[in-house]
Amino acid sequence: MKITELLHLPDYFTLLNAVSGLFAIFFAISGDPAKLRIVSFLLFAAVLFDYLDGKIARWTGKTHAFGKQLDSLADTISFGVAPAVLGFVVLEKNKLTWLLLAFFVCCGILRLARFNISEAGKKGAYEGVPITTNGVVFPLLYLFGAPSFVYLVAYVVMSLLMISNIRIKK
Repeated sequence: MKITELLHLPDYFTLLNAVSGLFAIFFAISGDPAKLRIVSFLLFAAVLFDYLDGKIARWTGKTHAFGKQLDSLADTISFGVAPAVLGFVVLEKNKLTWLLLAFFVCCGILRLARFNISEAGKKGAYEGVPITTNGVVFPLLYLFGAPSFVYLVAYVVMSLLMISNIRIKK
């Protein structure tokens, strides 16, 4: 099957989500404070594109298994890896930070994998905090100049909330 046959309008917004996350990673790697502000806005843009892909999919009736998988892959980049790279750049580089950021990304991946096989999402509730939340939490921490300790606590808390059994209404 050709990729062009699999892609629908909402999937292009999903790809914009992924590109926003990828560009956020590129800008974060620079370590330049001015570019780190751009990282925050790129992550906000990724949240917007993630929201729009779902809305457009429901509006057009184009929800499909390919789109769901594509969305999770994009979300892994934008709301798992990109916030972890931001943390890597702004936090002290030590073994604890590296392990914590790896744990954070793994929890995000676990949350998305569970969502993809779960019936909970079909019943109007999320199980665990959606990974998309990271696209708001970590940019806000950066923009408000949060100290390192707050970042570290936020990575632990968000990791645990993503893999928790907390049910959140859609």
